[in-house]
Amino acid sequence: MSRVKFLLTNDDGVTAPGLWAAASALAEVGQVLIVAPSGNCSGYGPAYPPGQVLSWFPYRNGSNHPAGVTAYGLSATPATCAHVGLSGVFGMQDFDLVVSGVNEGANIGRDVFYSGTVGAALTAHFLGRPAIAISLAVQPGQAAHWDSARQAVREVVALWREDQQRGYREVFYNVNVPNRVVGDLRGLRVAGLSGHSFLPASRFEQAPNQPNQVLIRRVEDCAPAGHALWSDAWAIEQGHVSITPLKPAHNALPADLCDVPAAWCGAGDRSCSCRTEAG
Repeated sequence: MSRVKFLLTNDDGVTAPGLWAAASALAEVGQVLIVAPSGNCSGYGPAYPPGQVLSWFPYRNGSNHPAGVTAYGLSATPATCAHVGLSGVFGMQDFDLVVSGVNEGANIGRDVFYSGTVGAALTAHFLGRPAIAISLAVQPGQAAHWDSARQAVREVVALWREDQQRGYREVFYNVNVPNRVVGDLRGLRVAGLSGHSFLPASRFEQAPNQPNQVLIRRVEDCAPAGHALWSDAWAIEQGHVSITPLKPAHNALPADLCDVPAAWCGAGDRSCSCRTEAG
């Protein structure tokens, strides 16, 4: 396969070390365009603010800037950065793969619904491009093993290239890398989404002596001990790089129409036939 054209973005911002760990790995096998948020946009999910004029600036990562990498910071969310990059406005287009990350912190379980890292990859997927979101499961206060993240990027991109040769095109992977030294990684493992969520760890309270302010506090992870077998949380706990194939479904959220109140069903409303037929 010829050299690959990558679009790289993230949600931690254009200066983030994880972005440049990914850039250095991708530059080994292809040409890389970075379009990343100008500042931290963690937790924005696939947010896509319309109707804005976006400002941008070229960015160079000092003496560690890899050859074959062009980078821009953009005053936009991760999802918007992915779309702008794919549009060709920065010259490069017809990308083979969109990579989002490497995020500083895991994106597992239900957190994928809020992750800006995953949101950028999801946007690329909706635009018809294969995409990979990748995160390093580093906890606050830990030293990040970016060499392990870099190695995982290499391995996952190699897997994607094998998929391309087999004719499998609809790729949307969420990848999480254990925060271990490279020698302690136990290889790739396909895993499902766990029940993990960061939401219960958030507490809100009125700020004392500060009117009109609410404080956000993070408490210890209150998820139950242990993780479901073969889930993403279990895989990284065991030292595996977890790979979760994701496939958005257009009807993933609607409830059973038979469960809506009968008063909502108008005469002749066939969508509520189960309700109206039952009286």
